[in-house]
Amino acid sequence: PSSERVLRFVTLCVARDFELDQGALLVPTRGAPQVAFARQVAIYLMHVCFGLSFAAVGRMFHRDRTTVAHACRVIEDRRDDRELDRRLAVLERRCRRSPELARLAVKAER
Repeated sequence: PSSERVLRFVTLCVARDFELDQGALLVPTRGAPQVAFARQVAIYLMHVCFGLSFAAVGRMFHRDRTTVAHACRVIEDRRDDRELDRRLAVLERRCRRSPELARLAVKAER
């Protein structure tokens, strides 16, 4: 249940930023390129901001840990884009300002 709260929080933040439906980030299919990229951002935030392993994030998004690793690489590689980097920094700050969710994420990892 606690990992669900973290997942809902991150996907809500990303969905709002990308002007997408939150549920679109959690569907098992790849979807439109914008949705797939937004999902990669959410995956990246789950790993970077909350310190969850690739395997744990993969379980939350119903994806393999190698897919999670790929998503994180894609986002890191795109951070050279100043506008995207700014958006990611805002999203990261929003996630990191939630210590309660960070504690929940650590518990979910166990």
